[in-house]
Amino acid sequence: MKAGLYLVASILFIIAVVVATYMINPSTYSFDVFGIHLPSLPIAVWVTLPVAVLAVFSFLHILFYGTRSFFSVKKLKNDINKVDEVLYWSLIKEPTHIKFNNRDLENKIGLLFNSYIDVVDSENLKTTDKLKDVVKIIKKIESGKFVDLKREKFAKHLNQNNSIVIQNEINHINEDEKYALKVVDFKDKYNDKIVQKALDKIVETQDFYTLKKYAKDITKDRFFKLLGRVQKDNLLGLNIDILKSFMDSYNLDCKDYYRCADAVFKFLEPEKNLEIFKEYAKKDDKATAGYLYLLFRYEMLDKVKEVLDEHSNDDYKAYRGLLTLKRAKHNIKLDDFINEDNACR
Repeated sequence: MKAGLYLVASILFIIAVVVATYMINPSTYSFDVFGIHLPSLPIAVWVTLPVAVLAVFSFLHILFYGTRSFFSVKKLKNDINKVDEVLYWSLIKEPTHIKFNNRDLENKIGLLFNSYIDVVDSENLKTTDKLKDVVKIIKKIESGKFVDLKREKFAKHLNQNNSIVIQNEINHINEDEKYALKVVDFKDKYNDKIVQKALDKIVETQDFYTLKKYAKDITKDRFFKLLGRVQKDNLLGLNIDILKSFMDSYNLDCKDYYRCADAVFKFLEPEKNLEIFKEYAKKDDKATAGYLYLLFRYEMLDKVKEVLDEHSNDDYKAYRGLLTLKRAKHNIKLDDFINEDNACR
């Protein structure tokens, strides 16, 4: 029973006892207690007095335990809200330790302080609206869509290495190639996975002229992917100067020079191709295989012999064999005899 209702009921009951007793016996009465003579009072007062004392102590008892129960329920509600917070932090992959009033509850939910939550079925969730909204955003990001986390008001809770942030940034890169260039320009501000994805993206979408300043960041493997995009009717801005700027950015091996020679033969002018590879062959013997490849392509057999004579008979055996067959008037195609694996032997 609520304290206020109990107090009202007690007062009414006391009044009823006083009236009923007075109607039965309106006389007064006095007696001694421990030698003390008490004043003469109506019998109704003496009958009601113990009832009133009991009612006062009962009211104080109810008030005390009601107040205690109120604060206990308040602490419980506070802990329930903290459970919501723990679930929130685990959902956004930023688990954190939160102190509870109820230690048993804290111990039972404590695993989430060091765990991530991955929601399997987001369609039939029974949880708070706040957590439903978070799950909806996370699932949208996981599906490959970019979400403005600042507008959704929980970007400040996520660090740059958070998997949600990384996936969302990758989604942004996939949706906007200009954003990929921005990431590369300010790569120190982004997680390395995001930067690597941005580099992949710009190699897939930009031309040589745009990517020239990013040559070292692009790396050798991406450079060859970029070369692979070049077509006869779309050189992507490739020319000798730009090619040299890229090649000078990497530590190319013999096979790399061979692959470059194969690419430039298809798209650039013979004189320029021979000039650049002759230059590289003079300063780096690993480029000789690429130079020989071009000489064979342009049927400059005398020059091939001249280059081979400058090397040991054990070097470039495949080219030596092809030269012998060519001079014997055998109709053999270069690609049928020379490949990336044997060109450097």
